[in-house]
Amino acid sequence: MFPLPLLPTVPDDLEKMKGRRALLYQNTFMKNALIRALNIIYGVAPKLNGSHFAFRQFMEYVETVCDMTSLHIQGDEVFCKSLAQHCKAYRWTSNRSTAVVQDSLKSLRRLVRDWKKDNKSYHYTRLQGCLSGMEAPIIEVLHKQVAKFSGDVLPQSISDEQMRVLITDNMIWLGSNSDISILLPFCMSHHDIKTSKYWPPVTQDAIKAMPELVKEHPTLWKFSPFDPISRSGQKCLF
Repeated sequence: MFPLPLLPTVPDDLEKMKGRRALLYQNTFMKNALIRALNIIYGVAPKLNGSHFAFRQFMEYVETVCDMTSLHIQGDEVFCKSLAQHCKAYRWTSNRSTAVVQDSLKSLRRLVRDWKKDNKSYHYTRLQGCLSGMEAPIIEVLHKQVAKFSGDVLPQSISDEQMRVLITDNMIWLGSNSDISILLPFCMSHHDIKTSKYWPPVTQDAIKAMPELVKEHPTLWKFSPFDPISRSGQKCLF
């Protein structure tokens, strides 16, 4: 049932952790960011109708969350494939639920496109129903799949240095396959800094650039639970 529960985390410095432990929480923090976003969509859906001044902005937010969720799922698979290539002891099999979630996200995107063309056709029950319909596979992918990244499951034969290289490569892949003006503000605005000040792992240059990045898509972050610049909590007014 929505709202979906968040995954447990730790406030420790990710850079000071062993690579395999850092991987678990790097992945968990991103999954929690996505869970927060999905919960927001479910909660805001009945508060707006097609004639609301923020309706189109909300539809764009829904599309962004679909894109970020899809990207993360793909990123998980890319990482696992890379790990399997580096370590024959690691056996990776694709989670069938990921395909179900990806198909559900495509269906939701189609609904959003239709609603943007004809805002009068929007009804919140269809949006909430779409999210509820993918709840079981979403939980399988976002909640249960995180266990694949726990230290006791990962092969002991891979060194800490190799693990950190794989983590870095995966972060580069994510950045290369997304719009950085959306990816970074999304992470910043959907992460509770009170749970950890060490995520997302961004440079000082990136933090300084955040105001300009936010200006690229300013209306998106009105729906997010945290301000992407100040990192303080904010309430969606819609």
